[in-house]
Amino acid sequence: MKKVYLLVCIFTLYNPWATASEPNEVAKTILTQKQVSADSSNGQRLLKRGDAVFANETVKTGEHARAILRFYEGTQLTLGADTAMHLANFVANETEKKAVLNFTQGAFRIITGSITQTDSPNFQVNTPIGTIGIRGTEFWGGNLNNDDSVDVLLINSEHTLVVSNEFGSVVLDQAGLGTTLKAGQAPSAAKKWGAAKVQKAVTATATE
Repeated sequence: MKKVYLLVCIFTLYNPWATASEPNEVAKTILTQKQVSADSSNGQRLLKRGDAVFANETVKTGEHARAILRFYEGTQLTLGADTAMHLANFVANETEKKAVLNFTQGAFRIITGSITQTDSPNFQVNTPIGTIGIRGTEFWGGNLNNDDSVDVLLINSEHTLVVSNEFGSVVLDQAGLGTTLKAGQAPSAAKKWGAAKVQKAVTATATE
């Protein structure tokens, strides 16, 4: 099983389907429950099912809210309540496949699409205290303990998940393994989560 290490970086979003004169659409909402918005330099707009989401927007959910976004190549992003995720980079075409999402708070779940179906996938989620490098997987991340720590759980994958920051890194190579990121510390050792902890995480992004 190969390990993939990805550096923290921010790219300019690019969608090969957009033209120079059109907004750069990268995803659509396939579900919204309660208040879901998209923030950008142009202001804030409320999102409903079927709405487009564009480059450099930050999708935010309110109290008890949920949202599911589907990117144009099949990746699915689920956001729990009180969550903020900035779509910093997403491109998947014949010559280039890479993505960067910046997570601020809340809880999220990702199932990758064709963007990771390449020999050298470059898909990562940046958090305030570390980076999650994704090769092709389903995983969960968020503020499980309602503090500044970020928990990460590998749900299903044929490949490894690498969680890293400036203090070290840990590899999640089996479904059910998780780690915790805390400020000023390396990611905790990979550990099998108990049923109660897994259920708490799953519930945080569950939709009706």
